[in-house]
Formats: sequence, structure tokens, C-alpha cells
Amino acid sequence: MVAIIETRSKSLLFSAYQRLLIRINPASSKRVEIEKDFKNLQIGFKGEARVDQLIKETHFRGPFHVLPNVELRVSPHRHVEIDTLIATQCFLCIFEVKNLRGSLKFNENPYSLHQMINGKTYSYPCPQQQVKRAADSLQYWLQQRFNLNIPIQKAIVLPNQQVLIENSPTKVRLLSPREIPLFLQGLDQHPNLFSLQQFQHIIETIKNEHTPFNNFPLSKKYNIPIKHFRTGIICPCGGSGQRKTQRTWICNKCQKSIHKAIEYTLYDWFLLFKSSISNRECCELLQIDSRNTITRILKNMNLVTTGNTSSRLYHYDYKKALFK
Repeated sequence: MVAIIETRSKSLLFSAYQRLLIRINPASSKRVEIEKDFKNLQIGFKGEARVDQLIKETHFRGPFHVLPNVELRVSPHRHVEIDTLIATQCFLCIFEVKNLRGSLKFNENPYSLHQMINGKTYSYPCPQQQVKRAADSLQYWLQQRFNLNIPIQKAIVLPNQQVLIENSPTKVRLLSPREIPLFLQGLDQHPNLFSLQQFQHIIETIKNEHTPFNNFPLSKKYNIPIKHFRTGIICPCGGSGQRKTQRTWICNKCQKSIHKAIEYTLYDWFLLFKSSISNRECCELLQIDSRNTITRILKNMNLVTTGNTSSRLYHYDYKKALFK
């Protein structure tokens, strides 16, 4: 029996936020916002991982496949993100996971979500609307790719036990963590929608067409100019690198050799600053004066070049590995 629960891994966005907080000026007015967004990213991942564990308690009757963080380009102007997709031969189900605490009000007309914690109210896009849009998108995608017109099951999952629901959603099922296995087992009683071969083909196509949204360079999101960042080789501990040999830097804070100093610094550039780099920018970033050394470094990377020798730019395609 095909029984697969794909491992949920932290995206490159986690590393980008960590490096952003190391490189940004401590006095930057954007720092609080960045720290808040990074914390929310971590909280969200923790909640999704909790849901993954409870899906494992489900007793499925036949083949199943659980896909985390599905992202598809369903049409030229619509990109959909799905926290968790549970697929069997008899149903497809989308989980929208919200790891929130406090009191929650799900409002409609218009859709919104209000969270009350310690006397403060916070507003969020409504997960009811998000999961309905995701289900509509996946249904459209299946119709276009396989000529299948099948209903998509959906639910909002609240993995945090410290939550009080004041207004419940009326259009989408709301689940607490312990309800997940029985909810899925109930769906698993439906008759088959497609053959095992079709089921496997759908899963493979979803994986092949997975298209992560490009969040980079991250400084663009926060409108932070490059001059507000620290340049040069920076250790994960936050210290500055001091060059000892051609490819060795020692941290002035922890006194340790900085692992893959050049590689990680160039990753920082493309993840945080710009999608392209010139020889001059690379010299300033790495604090290396030799243009020949810089050219050799850049040519050993998976970059596309434009322009002539004096105005040459090296462009990074985020879908590819940076280094050969």
C-alpha cells in the first residue's frame, strides 16, 4: 500500500530571516517588524508540524499521501499556497493551519479574523476565505490537468489548545488537534474518485509542478537600502570575519574559523539584497581587492551573465542551486 507522509522542512526563508537579523543595523526602525514576522513564521511552522504528527494517528483504509507546503501556479495570475494536502483515492483535503492563541472571532461579510490577547485586538486575513480560495484553485488545476471535476474537502485547524472561539466560521469546518484523525477517517469512507494509477499520477504532477513563491531578495519586502546592512564576512554568532588565508576567515568574536565564508556571504547577498551582482559589488561585499579572484568565484556559481566586461552583471535564478 502506498502510504507516504512527506517530511515538512524549514524553507530557505528561515535562514534568510536569521541572516537578515544578523546583517541589519541594530538601530534600524524595521528591526521590530522583521523580528515579529520571523517569530510568526516560527510559530506557524511549529503548529503545522504538530498537525503532521496528529495526521499520523489516522487509520486510512487504502493508499494515502500527505504533502506539506504545496505551492502551485494554477493560472498565469493565480498562485496558491496550501499548508497541508491529504490525498487518498476517495478524497483530497486541504488543511489551513493557524497556530493562534487567545480569543478568536471569525467574521463574515466581509471575511476577517480578530484575535484578542491581554486586552489587545489583532486582525488577520480570514483563514476561511484563504482555504476556500485554495480549494477553488486546486479544483481548477485538477480540471485543467486531468479533466477531473471533484469536490475538495477543507478544514481550518487550530493546533494551540490555549484558544477560545467566540465566533465560529460557518462555511468551513473548524478542527481542534484531537479531531483530526476521526475527521479524516470519516472522509475515507467515501467511494473512490479515481484509480490507483490516477492517484499516483496526480501526486507526481503536484510535486513536479510545485512552484514556491519567490520571497527574495528579502530587503525588498521591507524597503531597506543596502547601506543599512553590514557588509563583509559575518559569522553566524554575529562577529566579523578577519581574513587569514585566501579562503579562510576567523571570527573576531568567537575566534572560530567561519565555515564556507564566501558561499554563505554570497547567499546573503542574493537572499537579502539583490538578484544580481557586479564585480565591484562582489569586491565590496567580500572585501577582496583582486578582480581576478572575484571573477573566478562568480564563474564557479550557477549565475547567468549579461553585459560586457565593464558592465557585466551576474544574475541568480532562485530555482537553482547557487553553487555548481
